[in-house]
Amino acid sequence: MENRYKAELLSFAASNPELKVIALDCDGVLFDSKEANVRFYSHIMERIGGPAVRVDQYEYIHMYPVRESLLYLTEGAGEEFDRALEVLKTLDFSPFNGYLTCEPGLVPFLKLASTHFRTALATNRTVSTIELLEKYNLREYFHLVVSASDVKNPKPHPESMEKIFEVFDARPENVLYIGDSKVDETLALATGVHFVSYKNPALAAELHIGHFQELDCLFPGMSEK
Repeated sequence: MENRYKAELLSFAASNPELKVIALDCDGVLFDSKEANVRFYSHIMERIGGPAVRVDQYEYIHMYPVRESLLYLTEGAGEEFDRALEVLKTLDFSPFNGYLTCEPGLVPFLKLASTHFRTALATNRTVSTIELLEKYNLREYFHLVVSASDVKNPKPHPESMEKIFEVFDARPENVLYIGDSKVDETLALATGVHFVSYKNPALAAELHIGHFQELDCLFPGMSEK
């Protein structure tokens, strides 16, 4: 890591002693999930006889909940959308989870984060969230999981973050949120939390990282190793 960037990370950690919650997005942060998402939605579209998922649609389905993504792919509520929802109700998510890969350094980071802070997951996934965390042995590292099924208004609406504030009795300055998309950026800006952009230098964030090890500065003694 460049000395200047390391100094920036250390300065951030020193300047924010009030941090007590680390929250993370799921897709694109815990996992490289783009292949799994494309296969999942392509399967549904094939089942209803719809068009294949296009490359220019990948980013949207990566960021938004399943209902919104299906509305987008079927171009609005109608017969195709209704058929897609019927397929969704009977779908087994597990074969698609096999195409996910954990991001490098994730587990060591989560072990440290859950020891030194309260930890939360804020995701636009729905009913598959807990099953996914358990499959990859990650559930134990989160004190709170907020999925799109747990709120009336999924991200980027502030409700997910407001739930985190409530459960942990936290204020915006107490929360560090790690995300990778415009949805995450919008959520962070709307709620005033500290925002770290993961593998996306185009986002407006206090810090940009490419590997979880870069956040070792948050944990006492780790930044010197």
